[in-house]
Amino acid sequence: MANSSRRVNSTRSDYYRGQSYISGNTVRKLDEMPQRHEPGRGRKAQPSRAGRAVSVSTQKNRMKATQMSRGYVLFLALISIITLFLCVSYLQRRAELTSQLQAMARQESELSTLKADNDALYNTVMASVDLESVKNTAINKLGMQYPTEEQIVTYDTAGNSYVRQYQDVPGTE
Repeated sequence: MANSSRRVNSTRSDYYRGQSYISGNTVRKLDEMPQRHEPGRGRKAQPSRAGRAVSVSTQKNRMKATQMSRGYVLFLALISIITLFLCVSYLQRRAELTSQLQAMARQESELSTLKADNDALYNTVMASVDLESVKNTAINKLGMQYPTEEQIVTYDTAGNSYVRQYQDVPGTE
């Protein structure tokens, strides 16, 4: 009884002895190699990692558990092939999308360049036209005149933004 009371009142320093540290309620043996059992060499029980003997049937069950059946291997192969197909398909679609995006970016760049060129040419043409010379040519050489008040005819458009003339305006002969 005195021995058990001493264990209850023990301190941490009681667990540290020499160079080995005792953890928990079991002591591990250092530098111990487990014995290996080779199949076909008798029917001795092989000690497990915990030091207990393992029966032959348990060893056979463990061997069966580590082996894969043909059906499982075929299933894994099929899943691997499907996964590979999906990955290749995804990469092809991704490459196609990337090339389409690059083509679209090139065309947008070309469009903006053409718009800039068109605007520049339009501004050049508009700057080269002298409206005063057009007015002088129309009035002096072609005999054109500004319209008078009796020549101007107004129409009500009834909500439309423009009027289409399908025949001559009456009274302007």
